[in-house]
Amino acid sequence: MKIGPYSDFQIRIPDFFQHRSHQYESGAEVWMAAFRVATDLTPLFPFVNALFEEAVWYARPSHVRFIFKGRRCFIHPRNVLAFFFEDRDRALEYADGLIEYLEDLAGRRDELWPNYEQFKPLPIIDLLKILPRTNCRECGHATCMAFAAALSQGRADPGRCPGLDRPLFERAVYPVYDRDGNLLSTIDLEIDTSKIRSDLRRQQEYIEGLEAQLVEGEAVGEAAPEATAVEEPSMDYGLTGREIEVLKLLAEGCTNQEISHLLSISPHTVKSHVIHIFNKLGVNDRTQAAVLATRRRII
Repeated sequence: MKIGPYSDFQIRIPDFFQHRSHQYESGAEVWMAAFRVATDLTPLFPFVNALFEEAVWYARPSHVRFIFKGRRCFIHPRNVLAFFFEDRDRALEYADGLIEYLEDLAGRRDELWPNYEQFKPLPIIDLLKILPRTNCRECGHATCMAFAAALSQGRADPGRCPGLDRPLFERAVYPVYDRDGNLLSTIDLEIDTSKIRSDLRRQQEYIEGLEAQLVEGEAVGEAAPEATAVEEPSMDYGLTGREIEVLKLLAEGCTNQEISHLLSISPHTVKSHVIHIFNKLGVNDRTQAAVLATRRRII
């Protein structure tokens, strides 16, 4: 899939800075780069959406927002925007790098798992109706209105609100592909998450029981030095904070779907984290990962 060369390249002050542009001199980081491509970029949207953890695929109008090389990008079917640049040369260099990355991504599509989840904003007022409106701030926002605004933009997890009732039902959306791996349609199925929560609660109780037995065993070992086992050193293997969170849930027996629900990330992102964890730990399955993480005191 050949994307470049691009055309109609522009670098300008964004519209939301125009009214105060006199406050900024040339060289300030307020320049936006914009350009067009001849090839429709829509087929790449689900792959960009899967590869970048902060990516958001907006349904209307269809475009993907993500962070590439530290700068925010907006990719439309044939238009690209990126923020912010100190000068034209840096913007051109960035555009070349982005086009090169997208062409490489297009060539690797058969090796990647796409994420077709699209974000459809809801009215803030409608979201505010389901919130308690106590402004308790336990969600991390100053007011329920601010939390509703964050929910509307997909920047908050509903589970952060302690006063929010459980949903009446939830849906799982399954893709239907053709023989070439292209998305034909989707099927919505209602799922009962109460059983998942019940299973997780039982697993947590089981783990807490094992931890209590372990503490009791260590106390006995301290009383009998001759029975003390050699403790392996603690290591982190370069795992990120998010990967350690996934590893903890993985060790508790959670499936990728359950981890997705608990951490409010897509199943595709969970799968990517699990692969990275296996590679960093040098293991081949979830059991090996859990055993090694426990022995090395990673979790």
